Amino acid sequence: MEGKDLWPRLEGELAPGGDLTGRAVQAIERGDVLEGLAFGDTALAGAAGVRLEFEGCRFLHCAFSPGQIKWLSFVDCAFEKCEFSGARMAGVTLRRCLWRDCRGVGLDLSGALLHHMALQDCQFSYIDLARARLRDVKVEQSDLSFAALLGTEVKALALRDVSLRGAEIGGTPLAGVDLRSCDIQGIKVGIQQLRGAVVTPVQACELARLMGLVID
Repeated sequence: MEGKDLWPRLEGELAPGGDLTGRAVQAIERGDVLEGLAFGDTALAGAAGVRLEFEGCRFLHCAFSPGQIKWLSFVDCAFEKCEFSGARMAGVTLRRCLWRDCRGVGLDLSGALLHHMALQDCQFSYIDLARARLRDVKVEQSDLSFAALLGTEVKALALRDVSLRGAEIGGTPLAGVDLRSCDIQGIKVGIQQLRGAVVTPVQACELARLMGLVID
């Protein structure tokens, strides 16, 4: 993953976006893409429709609880101190996006595409990543405790100082994923998913105990 561009491509000064829900509803009705806008202290709530796309946008102190949108996409977008708790964003596309100091307890990202993503200092306990596709994703100093990674496709996932306490991992191969700096207490995972994962000796003993092995 080193050398790959995980940062959104935000160029020049962004225009004020104003009311996020109002702009979103208008874009859905017109079939427009919202580009080069900066949103602050506003919310995306209840907007529903077929297609809603954001490109090159910045979100600060924004709250997200979109309605039923068939195709929701964020490309080259940065989110800081945003609130996603309880949001249903199944199937969303997130490409070259940065989430910093965001909160999303119970966020539904099932079936989502996360491609070239960076998450820093985020609180995403109970996040649902079932059937999601994670490609070139870096997570640092974040809480993913009790996350659901069921049938999740993982490619080039980097984790540093991440809490995976109580996370449920099934049908999600972790080959090549370095878990040594992570808290994996109470993790629910099978031996097949752990093949090729990198762990510490202490973590190996904890995993063996969780699988019912007796180490004498």
